[in-house]
Amino acid sequence: MNITLPGGEVRIPQGITTHAAFLTWFRSDDGPGDVRVDWIMNDVWVEIMAERAFAHNKIKSAVTHVVYGLVKAEKLGHFFSDGMVYTNDDEQFTTAPDGMFVSREAMENRRVWLTGGEGSAGDTELLGVPDLVIEVVSPSSVDKDTVWLMAKYWAAGVPEYWLIDAREGPLTFTIYRRGPDEYRAVRRVGGWVKSAVLGRSFRFAPGERLMGHPTYEFEAR
Repeated sequence: MNITLPGGEVRIPQGITTHAAFLTWFRSDDGPGDVRVDWIMNDVWVEIMAERAFAHNKIKSAVTHVVYGLVKAEKLGHFFSDGMVYTNDDEQFTTAPDGMFVSREAMENRRVWLTGGEGSAGDTELLGVPDLVIEVVSPSSVDKDTVWLMAKYWAAGVPEYWLIDAREGPLTFTIYRRGPDEYRAVRRVGGWVKSAVLGRSFRFAPGERLMGHPTYEFEAR
């Protein structure tokens, strides 16, 4: 099956019915390249919808700017922004979150590691269990981000999951902490919500309207 997207054309071979088969194709020279293709809930997912400027792209950029700066300044580990592929072999899924944080402890204990396709430098795909995963909801990813991926991240053992939704009305920002049977939303205090993983509290504050759209500032304390 051939699918043409703004990022290029991707040919999905017949016979990909397992995560192992998907990874063999995904990591090969015939894989999808720069086109975003995931394996979730025993099926191939292809992103076909462009990001909304102010409800997705700018939100993702604001979070990346703040979290990357914090992680770098305090030498907490590594923050990987959108485009870094994440695979969990135990739960048999592959996706590209909007952001991931990996602590120094996770790297030193080999709880996470990197791999890559044939002929690569071996660092195009993160495996294991990151400390924090971030997803910004888009119209094409509602069920994926709020149900299926949330369940998969929990089952994989990811300690913290950030979910941001600015599609309709005021932006919602929720930090979920891993509980014994599901993720539990962290209680908000005075508009701030604390990340146990990063040891800081965060919030979105309304900014000025630009081109008829609301904007937000992402703040940490």
